[in-house]
Amino acid sequence: MLKTYLIPSMDDFFHVFQNSAKKILLLVGEGSNFDHSRLVHYHGEIYGAIFPQVIYRGNHYCDAMVAIELKESANVILTAFDYFNGSEYKLDGSDMLVFVDGLSSGITDFLDVLYASTGIRDNILGGGAGKLTLKQEPVLFSKQEMIQDGALILIDSWHFSVAVSNIWEKISGPHIVTDAEKLELYALDYRDAFDVYREVVEKDSEKSFDQVDFFELSKFYPLGLSRIHGELVVRDPIYRKDGTLVLVGDIDKNSVVYILNGEKEKLLNASRRTAEQAIARKENLHHLFMIDCISRALVLERDFKREIDGVVESIGNDEVTLIGILSIGEIANENEGYIDFYNKTCVIGAF
Repeated sequence: MLKTYLIPSMDDFFHVFQNSAKKILLLVGEGSNFDHSRLVHYHGEIYGAIFPQVIYRGNHYCDAMVAIELKESANVILTAFDYFNGSEYKLDGSDMLVFVDGLSSGITDFLDVLYASTGIRDNILGGGAGKLTLKQEPVLFSKQEMIQDGALILIDSWHFSVAVSNIWEKISGPHIVTDAEKLELYALDYRDAFDVYREVVEKDSEKSFDQVDFFELSKFYPLGLSRIHGELVVRDPIYRKDGTLVLVGDIDKNSVVYILNGEKEKLLNASRRTAEQAIARKENLHHLFMIDCISRALVLERDFKREIDGVVESIGNDEVTLIGILSIGEIANENEGYIDFYNKTCVIGAF
């Protein structure tokens, strides 16, 4: 059973681990007083990432950190996307926690390489690091360095049971992606993507992008990327450049997409059901790892605490600890399938 700690400050971190050389995973809330330069004074290995918020037990924090003592057997890889070659590492046969630079354009290519390097029965979950400024900067770290455009991979016998929640509903589409590259969606149905998106969103919301900040409105209206078996992978439009929509996660030309909207109560209930699914498939439960998209929290606003409360209630055991992050994109390979990068989704790992 791994030990976990809520860490209010850097001083508290060094107080808790003053005589320790344990291998540590540090999940950092962007509003905390995290100071990477101080990590050199820690006696053991330490790895981590910065997120908009972290989750510990029944609360979420932007100004705190969560520390997890890893097993000494854990293999940790901090790598730039450009230098990652899965064949260099023993990845097959182990579960993984994977954190990526959530604002990078290299995520899809990285996950393709990772998928090709892993076994079909490996359980993988994780999320995108980054800050609510939505400005890319180094957010993944070891004691020695901080990087962007990269990934932090933690490999061990986690024995995760993984479940994914997605309850957004179609309000427009299908639309054909007639021009796109990486994170940028240029055209839908041979028109500027923003023009198509704007017509649908302004009509449904009865609000205007001329009067509301783009993300304040777009956070309620993600895009749903249609997959072969009918499920939707959600993509968040985070800002626009003239007629172009800039997304969290890649989108391919000729894809089929829908414009989505979600009802608050359905979003709240979906996370609890997701936790129940993960728990039902797991024996000897000790921890629940919750990876929830920060934009879901922004949509739910004050009701987001109800979502966490529902997940805690689904555990039903005070000895089981809920830990997690509010992320910029979520990662999972539910049902032993391809490794997907989601938006506006809740991923639960029971272990």
